[in-house]
Amino acid sequence: MSNRMTEELRPASLARRLLGRHRQMTAVEASLAGKLGRADVHIHSTYSDGTATIEEILAYTERFSDLDVIAITDHDSIEGSLRARDLWTRGHYRFDYIVGEEVSTREGHLLALFIERCIPPGLSMEESIALIHQQGGLAIVAHPLHRLFRHSCQREVLDRLVGSDSVQLDGIETWNASFCGIYANQVAMRTNRRVYRLPEVGNSDAHTLNAIGRGCTWFEGKTALDLRASLQAGTTAPGGKLWQMYDYLQLAQYHFNRRNQRNRRVFAA
Repeated sequence: MSNRMTEELRPASLARRLLGRHRQMTAVEASLAGKLGRADVHIHSTYSDGTATIEEILAYTERFSDLDVIAITDHDSIEGSLRARDLWTRGHYRFDYIVGEEVSTREGHLLALFIERCIPPGLSMEESIALIHQQGGLAIVAHPLHRLFRHSCQREVLDRLVGSDSVQLDGIETWNASFCGIYANQVAMRTNRRVYRLPEVGNSDAHTLNAIGRGCTWFEGKTALDLRASLQAGTTAPGGKLWQMYDYLQLAQYHFNRRNQRNRRVFAA
């Protein structure tokens, strides 16, 4: 076998070639590339706009997913994620857990991982990233480059951040399984691989139980610390599929019922 063929079969070389195709990585490809860990670090609970409780998310992940690492990242809230860690610590779960938050900056949403204190909304990207790093956390841009979604970080902001000498992004979500990714995933993967070359993650952005794990991040190892090391080494890869129609219907029904409940309380008062 030639040296060139040998090099192409090595996990690192295989991963580079697969990611060069501007698409997410499949389970078979991830295994061949030595990425055996599977993480979903963008999940919402009833502490923000998700339909599932903390207990339900932990139970579902344990029983009905093959995820090795998860993070609950509610909008501008860390309370539910901290509660999840407390329950996870007292339980006997096979998966690892990361405390997180989805931060509403002035210029798009930002995933904050490995934090202990809430990052306030309404700050600039630079300010938010700095606060995350002060806690020893990681800052990852969520569902970027969607031209119609107002919470999506746009090209001019990414250009500024990547070109900055004072702040550093730790990753970019190039696969989002929700409606945010239907058009923008391909744009994000193509742009990042051609221009930014930031570590990539894939996530479900789950707001329902059934959506958990629809998007994922492939990484070397199985633990939260392994995921962190892979992100810092730039060897993660996005994977997964989009939400199913059932997920949209379930989410719509949940919010419809909540609105009716609020209206009934108003009329009763």
